[in-house]
Amino acid sequence: SWGNLLTEPQEKAARERGELSKTCQAELFKIYNMEVFGRKKDITTRQMEKGIIAEPDSITLLCRLDKKLYEKNEKRYENEWFCGHPDIVTEDECLDIKTSWELDSFTPKLMQSLDKAYEAQLNCYFSLTQTNSGAIVYCLVSAPPIILEQEKRKLLWNMPEAATDLNPEYLEAAAELEKLMMFEDIPYEMRVIKHQVYRNDELIEKMKKKVPRLREFLAEIHKKHSSFIKTQLV
Repeated sequence: SWGNLLTEPQEKAARERGELSKTCQAELFKIYNMEVFGRKKDITTRQMEKGIIAEPDSITLLCRLDKKLYEKNEKRYENEWFCGHPDIVTEDECLDIKTSWELDSFTPKLMQSLDKAYEAQLNCYFSLTQTNSGAIVYCLVSAPPIILEQEKRKLLWNMPEAATDLNPEYLEAAAELEKLMMFEDIPYEMRVIKHQVYRNDELIEKMKKKVPRLREFLAEIHKKHSSFIKTQLV
């Protein structure tokens, strides 16, 4: 959540008064609803589904490139300020895996700078694991069979004139779709993009110092909500 929690109000006066930005407040309401009512809106896209299913393939690809044996981290870390679940933790670094949906969403990462939200995320991990460096790792791996079949069914559904999956036009379109979702023909060295991140103690301290204000706002929400309920019951 730190990408949103670190945002500041646009107005200088609001910043000087120590107010929280609307984006930050919106994130805190999500946290409040999750913690108090056990409600969390999970929006699953096809890109996210691939990221979950194909993560082992992405880790294997990274192992092959780095010639290291990485293992998926199963531990959730927590300290006084942060909590999180890094994808890979070694003795000296944390790595976060991002599995790209397609080539067109992968190659632009070569020229894009590191997202500030990801920098904050990694620095939370550094604080939690006592490491000093890491990376956001974009991996391009072929779509798992279940994802490929889902996309082919969608393709057939959107081609009513094809009628069946034996129609020549569908077979041609399905072959093109498969080519766009399978990447084994591309050298593995060209299917990993790393954005290196180093520990930023100034950023970590900035996040730590903001935690009391964030908790204060959560307490204000709960106090107002409880007061409102009591008013309604009188």
